Amino acid sequence: MTLGEKLKKARINKNFTQEYLAEVLNVSQKTYSNFENDKSKPAFAQVEDIAKHLDVSVLDFLSNDGMSFNYDNTHGGNNGFIYQNQLPEKLVEQYEERIKELKEQVDYWKSKSEDSN
Repeated sequence: MTLGEKLKKARINKNFTQEYLAEVLNVSQKTYSNFENDKSKPAFAQVEDIAKHLDVSVLDFLSNDGMSFNYDNTHGGNNGFIYQNQLPEKLVEQYEERIKELKEQVDYWKSKSEDSN
């Protein structure tokens, strides 16, 4: 089952509309629809928000979707996810863009801090 199919199934199980979840994520209904139709992938933070509002685990959405999870922490396991497949290029681009935005914000606040000194 794809991520989009899982999102749709979980949303329908809670009787939520796409419009509601789009509002929760602060995206358009069309953007959210694209998530469910696997035309685009949500950022990890968005998946976390969706999981929270639908009362499901993030792991439920991401397992069997190019990643596997290690739950065993009895021997110092990482309890994190391990990429089995390469991330889709579009998702990589989204992460790179977000990193760039965050770096710009850090630089801005650093300059503001230096100006006040």
